[in-house]
Amino acid sequence: MKNHLTINISKVILNLMSVVLSFFSVCSLFDILSGKFTQNILSIFITCLIYLLIILDLRKIIYSTNLTPFCYSNVKRFKNIGYKIFLMAIIDGVINLHVKSHFTFFGPENASLKPSFFMYLLLACVAFVLAEIFEKAVEIKNENDLTV
Repeated sequence: MKNHLTINISKVILNLMSVVLSFFSVCSLFDILSGKFTQNILSIFITCLIYLLIILDLRKIIYSTNLTPFCYSNVKRFKNIGYKIFLMAIIDGVINLHVKSHFTFFGPENASLKPSFFMYLLLACVAFVLAEIFEKAVEIKNENDLTV
Protein backbone atom coordinates (compact mmCIF):
# COMPACT_ATOMS: atom_id res chain seq x y z
CA MET A 1 0.00 0.00 0.00
CA LYS A 2 1.17 3.54 -0.72
CA ASN A 3 2.66 5.41 2.21
CA HIS A 4 0.82 8.61 2.95
CA LEU A 5 2.38 11.72 4.43
CA THR A 6 -0.19 11.97 7.22
CA ILE A 7 0.47 8.41 8.34
CA ASN A 8 4.22 9.02 8.42
CA ILE A 9 3.75 12.25 10.38
CA SER A 10 1.42 10.44 12.80
CA LYS A 11 4.02 7.73 13.34
CA VAL A 12 6.69 10.32 14.16
CA ILE A 13 4.41 12.26 16.51
CA LEU A 14 3.29 9.13 18.37
CA ASN A 15 6.89 7.92 18.70
CA LEU A 16 7.97 11.30 20.11
CA MET A 17 5.03 11.36 22.49
CA SER A 18 5.84 7.87 23.73
CA VAL A 19 9.43 8.90 24.45
CA VAL A 20 8.36 12.02 26.36
CA LEU A 21 5.67 10.20 28.34
CA SER A 22 8.08 7.37 29.15
CA PHE A 23 10.52 9.95 30.50
CA PHE A 24 7.82 11.56 32.68
CA SER A 25 6.66 8.14 33.90
CA VAL A 26 10.17 7.13 34.92
CA CYS A 27 10.81 10.50 36.62
CA SER A 28 7.57 10.33 38.59
CA LEU A 29 8.28 6.70 39.51
CA PHE A 30 11.69 7.74 40.87
CA ASP A 31 10.00 10.48 42.89
CA ILE A 32 7.53 7.98 44.32
CA LEU A 33 10.26 5.45 45.16
CA SER A 34 12.53 8.10 46.71
CA GLY A 35 9.88 9.05 49.25
CA LYS A 36 8.56 12.21 47.59
CA PHE A 37 5.14 10.61 47.36
CA THR A 38 2.34 13.11 46.83
CA GLN A 39 -1.06 12.86 45.24
CA ASN A 40 0.15 15.10 42.41
CA ILE A 41 3.11 12.85 41.54
CA LEU A 42 0.91 9.75 41.70
CA SER A 43 -1.67 11.32 39.39
CA ILE A 44 1.07 12.32 36.92
CA PHE A 45 2.41 8.76 36.97
CA ILE A 46 -1.00 7.14 36.42
CA THR A 47 -1.92 9.65 33.72
CA CYS A 48 1.35 9.10 31.86
CA LEU A 49 0.90 5.33 32.00
CA ILE A 50 -2.62 5.51 30.62
CA TYR A 51 -1.52 7.88 27.86
CA LEU A 52 1.34 5.51 27.01
CA LEU A 53 -1.07 2.59 26.72
CA ILE A 54 -3.33 4.66 24.45
CA ILE A 55 -0.37 5.66 22.29
CA LEU A 56 0.74 2.02 21.99
CA ASP A 57 -2.73 1.07 20.74
CA LEU A 58 -2.74 3.99 18.30
CA ARG A 59 0.68 2.98 16.99
CA LYS A 60 -0.54 -0.58 16.41
CA ILE A 61 -3.55 0.78 14.52
CA ILE A 62 -1.40 3.05 12.37
CA TYR A 63 1.14 0.33 11.62
CA SER A 64 -1.69 -2.01 10.65
CA THR A 65 -2.57 0.32 7.76
CA ASN A 66 0.36 -1.19 5.84
CA LEU A 67 -1.53 -4.50 5.60
CA THR A 68 -5.22 -4.09 6.34
CA PRO A 69 -6.70 -1.60 8.78
CA PHE A 70 -10.09 -3.33 8.84
CA CYS A 71 -9.49 -6.22 11.21
CA TYR A 72 -11.01 -7.28 14.51
CA SER A 73 -7.81 -6.46 16.39
CA ASN A 74 -8.25 -2.78 15.48
CA VAL A 75 -11.86 -2.92 16.66
CA LYS A 76 -10.59 -4.26 19.99
CA ARG A 77 -7.90 -1.56 20.12
CA PHE A 78 -10.43 1.23 19.58
CA LYS A 79 -12.63 -0.21 22.34
CA ASN A 80 -9.61 -0.41 24.65
CA ILE A 81 -8.75 3.21 23.84
CA GLY A 82 -12.34 4.18 24.69
CA TYR A 83 -12.15 2.39 28.05
CA LYS A 84 -8.82 4.03 28.85
CA ILE A 85 -10.11 7.50 27.97
CA PHE A 86 -13.22 6.85 30.07
CA LEU A 87 -10.90 5.90 32.94
CA MET A 88 -9.07 9.19 32.37
CA ALA A 89 -12.40 11.03 32.68
CA ILE A 90 -13.04 9.39 36.04
CA ILE A 91 -9.51 10.14 37.27
CA ASP A 92 -9.77 13.74 36.05
CA GLY A 93 -13.16 14.16 37.71
CA VAL A 94 -11.89 12.84 41.05
CA ILE A 95 -8.59 14.73 41.05
CA ASN A 96 -9.99 18.06 39.89
CA LEU A 97 -13.27 17.90 41.80
CA HIS A 98 -12.15 20.32 44.52
CA VAL A 99 -9.81 22.41 42.38
CA LYS A 100 -11.06 25.97 42.21
CA SER A 101 -11.90 27.04 38.68
CA HIS A 102 -13.54 30.01 37.01
CA PHE A 103 -15.30 27.72 34.55
CA THR A 104 -17.41 24.94 35.98
CA PHE A 105 -20.12 22.76 34.47
CA PHE A 106 -21.83 20.77 37.16
CA GLY A 107 -22.02 21.28 40.90
CA PRO A 108 -21.14 24.08 43.29
CA GLU A 109 -18.03 26.16 42.70
CA ASN A 110 -15.93 24.39 45.36
CA ALA A 111 -16.76 20.87 44.10
CA SER A 112 -17.61 20.73 40.43
CA LEU A 113 -16.76 18.83 37.28
CA LYS A 114 -14.44 20.70 34.95
CA PRO A 115 -14.61 20.94 31.14
CA SER A 116 -11.75 18.44 30.78
CA PHE A 117 -13.99 15.75 32.32
CA PHE A 118 -16.55 16.23 29.57
CA MET A 119 -13.83 16.38 26.92
CA TYR A 120 -12.58 12.96 28.03
CA LEU A 121 -16.13 11.58 27.93
CA LEU A 122 -16.60 12.93 24.41
CA LEU A 123 -13.30 11.41 23.25
CA ALA A 124 -14.25 8.06 24.78
CA CYS A 125 -17.53 8.17 22.85
CA VAL A 126 -15.61 8.94 19.64
CA ALA A 127 -13.37 5.92 20.23
CA PHE A 128 -16.37 3.66 20.83
CA VAL A 129 -18.09 4.94 17.68
CA LEU A 130 -14.91 4.32 15.67
CA ALA A 131 -14.82 0.78 17.05
CA GLU A 132 -18.38 0.20 15.85
CA ILE A 133 -17.60 1.67 12.42
CA PHE A 134 -14.51 -0.50 12.08
CA GLU A 135 -16.47 -3.56 13.17
CA LYS A 136 -19.06 -2.91 10.46
CA ALA A 137 -16.25 -2.36 7.92
CA VAL A 138 -14.67 -5.69 8.90
CA GLU A 139 -18.00 -7.45 8.37
CA ILE A 140 -18.42 -5.83 4.93
CA LYS A 141 -14.82 -6.68 4.02
CA ASN A 142 -15.33 -10.32 5.03
CA GLU A 143 -18.51 -10.53 2.97
CA ASN A 144 -16.73 -9.05 -0.05
CA ASP A 145 -13.85 -11.49 0.36
CA LEU A 146 -16.30 -14.40 0.17
CA THR A 147 -17.93 -13.21 -3.05
CA VAL A 148 -16.34 -14.06 -6.37
